[in-house]
Amino acid sequence: MSSRRNTSRPQHRSTSEAPAGTSPWRYWAMGIVVAGVLAAGLFFGFGDFLGRPDTATAKATPVRMSMAGFTPQVITAKAGEKLAIELWTTDAAPHLEGGVHTMISDQLGIHEELAAESRRTVTLTMPMTPGDYDIYCDTCCGGKQSPTMHGILRVRA
Repeated sequence: MSSRRNTSRPQHRSTSEAPAGTSPWRYWAMGIVVAGVLAAGLFFGFGDFLGRPDTATAKATPVRMSMAGFTPQVITAKAGEKLAIELWTTDAAPHLEGGVHTMISDQLGIHEELAAESRRTVTLTMPMTPGDYDIYCDTCCGGKQSPTMHGILRVRA
């Protein structure tokens, strides 16, 4: 006799058994996974549009203040010009004296503070006299005495 099964009779499953993979929890779990993947895609795809700066900030010169100094180290402007500078830092408060970075110029009377892990735009009026003006941060990494904490505000005619 053959070891093959007789397939002429229809095979019936008990009605109490659900076919594999039809559990409602699986549908919910799959829905959550799909929603998460879509949300991540939207965030990474359109994340640049979130928190876009206004037009004044968009025209500002970005200046990073960090424990390594100013980036760029030389900021150039025209004499008498109102210069918008977007100051920003990712340094955490425990690394900064008083929780702030500073941008100071004794020659120009500038004293700006920037809280840790933040950004803001300041507008400075450049002097009428062209030249290089020292700026420095006095709240971390040696302050004014540290050569890395200095930058130059270069004013051109």
